[in-house]
Amino acid sequence: MTTGRHGWRLAVLLGLLGCANLPTTGDGIVALEVTKPASLTLAEGTALQLEARALDRAGEPVAAEIRWATPDTTLAVDSLTGVVTAIASSGSGRVQASVGSLRSSILTFTLTAAPAGVLE
Repeated sequence: MTTGRHGWRLAVLLGLLGCANLPTTGDGIVALEVTKPASLTLAEGTALQLEARALDRAGEPVAAEIRWATPDTTLAVDSLTGVVTAIASSGSGRVQASVGSLRSSILTFTLTAAPAGVLE
């Protein structure tokens, strides 16, 4: 199938127009990409550094102050650094990154008891 001499330009233009409706923050951020840890299981008392980056319409990283939060009491998370610590020895806990009103997908951790002797 051939699109003709101007067909590709129309396709690019339509693609850009489609991106025009994406919600953005004041900095042009349209998405937050959270790096999923190798394991979503945390033992009580252990900490894990979470990572995320803000992306613009082109999918390029944008400098932004990412905040971290959890609605659960089973985890503690440093809102500025993204270090999450398991407080409980069972159950689950959720963590989410944000920039302004833009929210990332939620990471859900399974919590386990600390190995014998670790918290004694």
